[in-house]
Amino acid sequence: MPYPFERYVNTAFSIEDATRECPDGVALTDFGKNYTYGKLNALVHKRRAGLCRPAKGRPYILVGDNRLDVFVTLYALLEERIPFLLLHPTLTEHEKEALLKQIHAIDAPIPDGVAAVLMTSGTTGTPKPAMLTRSALAASAWSSAQNIALTKHDAWLMSLSVSRIGGLSILTRSLAARSRVVLFPHFCAREFICALKENAVTLASIVPTMLAKLLEEFPDFKPESSLRAILLGGSFASRTLLDDARGRGIPIVTTYGMTETASNVATSAYTERLTLGAKARANTLAELSVQNGTLHVRGPMRMAGYWGHSLLREDAWFDTGDIASLDKDGSLTIYARRTDLIVTGGENVYPAEVENALTRIIGVREALVLGLPDNTWGAVVTALLVAQSEPLPEKNLKEALVGKLAPYKRPRRIAWVKHLPVNSAGKLNRNPDALTGLVLSTLHYTR
Repeated sequence: MPYPFERYVNTAFSIEDATRECPDGVALTDFGKNYTYGKLNALVHKRRAGLCRPAKGRPYILVGDNRLDVFVTLYALLEERIPFLLLHPTLTEHEKEALLKQIHAIDAPIPDGVAAVLMTSGTTGTPKPAMLTRSALAASAWSSAQNIALTKHDAWLMSLSVSRIGGLSILTRSLAARSRVVLFPHFCAREFICALKENAVTLASIVPTMLAKLLEEFPDFKPESSLRAILLGGSFASRTLLDDARGRGIPIVTTYGMTETASNVATSAYTERLTLGAKARANTLAELSVQNGTLHVRGPMRMAGYWGHSLLREDAWFDTGDIASLDKDGSLTIYARRTDLIVTGGENVYPAEVENALTRIIGVREALVLGLPDNTWGAVVTALLVAQSEPLPEKNLKEALVGKLAPYKRPRRIAWVKHLPVNSAGKLNRNPDALTGLVLSTLHYTR
């Protein structure tokens, strides 16, 4: 199918164009209240008139809550072609301050054409602002429309934070298809099931942790006939989890992608599993290549580059850092992550950031953070700690992290050790095998 790129990019994310095409079509549902494209456009028009516009080359900074007010602002920014930078809603004030300091220190202007800037991770684990152009988001929307047959009759449940590419892509893809978004403030298995039923949801996006909670809390759950697919991504799912879901008739479609590629670029059918060692196929418009053992991606959905760094050439390959192989028929197999990034419950955790917070606690001399494989979470943030004298009481340790780290970043398992493990090269050993023989304590946090 030909790709009418120029026309599609110009009209895909225009709420005004969508209103002209289907003024009475339902664009968004918020707590049971439907907003047609015409009604939503009226709210957006009012917001556009009152926008506090950033300086040229700077982004509009917004906390990415899944609320109507935030979505109206995002539609307005897309209409006005103002670049925006989304912050995760669970960041502590300390984390937000540090992130904003990093952002304000970037003196390079955001190039024309960039629609969104999302914080992600580089190979060093340092968060980097990835710039996604309007064209990249449009290419991802087009690819999704072809891949899952997205139409104006679909209703996509917004069960992921819009501050992440998995959530933002629901907004952009639904707008481009003139379909409906069902707002969902935060994941709760019971409310998720109710939302599927009450809103005639056809599509949903979740991470393996959410799926595990759903199956655990509601073992008799059977999807509504209206549900076409649940896209599962963010981290690798276990065979047990996917087989369980498949056995209950849940239409899981596993995906592979990242912020730098404007969401998923490869998909495997729900009859298979996209876990480490599983096969997937490249989505429409995405080009995959394995170079020096790692997966590289290029295509119109790839990011423009990291803000403050050199822009990538249009034909340049992006190194994902994931160890992979490609069969002659184009089937992709992901084996492992090259970086130390921990993906827990679909959220990215940078070990260096957690280690820095831990070693600032009086009584902690050294810290090593790694991900312990887990069927529910994908990985559990685990910390090995060396005490300055005597190990701290767990209560003191937990209290010291409140306000310093978002809940998903805080260690769930800890062990006090005399020395941190090292590998044969003398470097810190982040392999889970380093935990062999250690007795790990589980930390329980209260909100």
